[in-house]
Amino acid sequence: MKHSKLVLAAVLFVNTAALTLAAPASKRTSTSNALHASEDFAGLNAGDKIALVCKQCETVSVQTVASKGEAIEFCKEGAEIICPSCHKTFKVVRHGPPGKGGTHVETRIVNDKGEVCMFVVKLPN
Repeated sequence: MKHSKLVLAAVLFVNTAALTLAAPASKRTSTSNALHASEDFAGLNAGDKIALVCKQCETVSVQTVASKGEAIEFCKEGAEIICPSCHKTFKVVRHGPPGKGGTHVETRIVNDKGEVCMFVVKLPN
């Protein structure tokens, strides 16, 4: 009796492990809407909703874009962005690959130490 319970438990364990490993990997249901390139910000229109995600105070603030000019301010080199929650001021920097001719340039919002501390996400309408 004791031996059969042990064998049954081992068989169940092996079957469960095999089924778990054989299962297909889960698929991402959505892609990130984070805005990094200048083109992303230029694609924003008046009335679009964006979320400012602050890593410093761990908050998300939703704003409505008033104009295309306001949207472009989020990606201008040297622009300052104030978190609506913690009221800290952060700076916009452009980051690209080292060397000449880099075409992929990202916009990052950093703190005084140069650490990425905030990002912008376009919300669905």
